[in-house]
Amino acid sequence: MVTYSKSKYRPPGVWRVNDTWLQTSHLAHTLPRLEQNAHLSIAIKALMPDTLKTGWRAFLSEHILTLKVPHNALATKIKQIAPLIVDGLNMTGWSIHHMEVKVSHFNRPVWLISPKKEEVEKNPRILTVKSAHRIADTISHLPDDSPVKAALIRMLAIHGEKKSN
Repeated sequence: MVTYSKSKYRPPGVWRVNDTWLQTSHLAHTLPRLEQNAHLSIAIKALMPDTLKTGWRAFLSEHILTLKVPHNALATKIKQIAPLIVDGLNMTGWSIHHMEVKVSHFNRPVWLISPKKEEVEKNPRILTVKSAHRIADTISHLPDDSPVKAALIRMLAIHGEKKSN
């Protein structure tokens, strides 16, 4: 792949990213800060253990380093090693006085973002007239000492009370 950033010749329609950013004053003021945050992220990744190298974003303003993380578990682990990160960055030339870790919703996993499922109301079991006649017919065919017959009679009595209320 050929990059055209160092050569004077560029095909029509091909620009470096800096060219388009520098044409707009607002974006031109933002570019140094983005580059600083990118270099800062690289320096922080070098100081972190492998398990914590992803899943956060770093921002530096007024000597305060802010790491935004998607959930509390990652925030807790990073807070445990925060003094080591601040000392390591100060040793490598970054001027950082304080580090904050904030839980942010910038890249939360889908399972954390998705709304909770609404509880579906269970349909109450309705005993229709037709069902009651069938149960009564079944009861008439059962022997008198049958436990099933007693249970069906209790069920009809309970559901009959609910239906009348």
